[in-house]
Amino acid sequence: MSKLPTPAEILGQSFRFLPQESQLLLITSVLGTSPSWLTYSLLHNSLISGENVVFASFLNEFAYFREGGKRHGLDLQSHLRKGTLTFIDGFSKLFLPVVSTPASAPVQSIPAPSQRVGGIPPRGGPIPPRQIPQSAPTAAPADPIKYISLGPSPSPVALRQLDVIKTALQGLGSSGTRPKLVVEGLDVLIAAAGIDVRAVEDLVYDLRDISSTTTILLPSDSVLIQTSASSTPLELSHANLVISLAHTADAILSLRLLDTGVAKDISGVLKVTRGAGNLGDTDGIVEEKEMLYYESDAGVRIFARGSGGH
Repeated sequence: MSKLPTPAEILGQSFRFLPQESQLLLITSVLGTSPSWLTYSLLHNSLISGENVVFASFLNEFAYFREGGKRHGLDLQSHLRKGTLTFIDGFSKLFLPVVSTPASAPVQSIPAPSQRVGGIPPRGGPIPPRQIPQSAPTAAPADPIKYISLGPSPSPVALRQLDVIKTALQGLGSSGTRPKLVVEGLDVLIAAAGIDVRAVEDLVYDLRDISSTTTILLPSDSVLIQTSASSTPLELSHANLVISLAHTADAILSLRLLDTGVAKDISGVLKVTRGAGNLGDTDGIVEEKEMLYYESDAGVRIFARGSGGH
């Protein structure tokens, strides 16, 4: 089992003092760096603490996270069965039509006494064909995963399918404690589904209102956020989404490659900064820092520049 750094190790003392309601963490990454280990760290910390989590992904199906979690000692399948984790798959069926519930099978009529299986036909009459008793249909096991389907041509009406995230949060929050929310791939809704960036921002605002901590994972490559007069509408929308969330986040965790190139014992740079949402009543409590990290089969190790240890 590989080891993952805890959120407290990543954020330091800041993790204890972040607001506990409607908190927003933004995790950004660039090509060549994977934020999956950060996702597993947050999931592991929340689930072993007995908190409920809603995890929605528009980039990967559950099998991807199930196998990745196993490598870090995180059994997501068991939490899914227990109901402490709700996984919302916005990848597998995103552009498929909404599957309606199959109609119940018609009730089989009982044959007449003379036609029942094993009965004796009347004298002189035709011999009825032997009837095989119909076995009762076996109920398919319920799939604990929830799916989002916007259809082949997403429309404003299809956006109501995204309400499954709100429903899941409200269901887990019925006990009085707000669940945590992790969302991966909101940029897919803009790039592939053609959803307006303002609708995505409104969705995040609504989800924050009913969750304790909302964690958003987005790519932040320079070509996606550094706009110019020649930028396409898609580039502008993506930049607007990342910058808008950064301005309202309580903390930003950004992953990037080394400026000097690839190193054998360093996977990248983890930078912790505070967003504009952390400059008000919280008095800027997030400790801004920059660390190096190394991801291997043994786990992920974070350490300060110039030191080989944690």
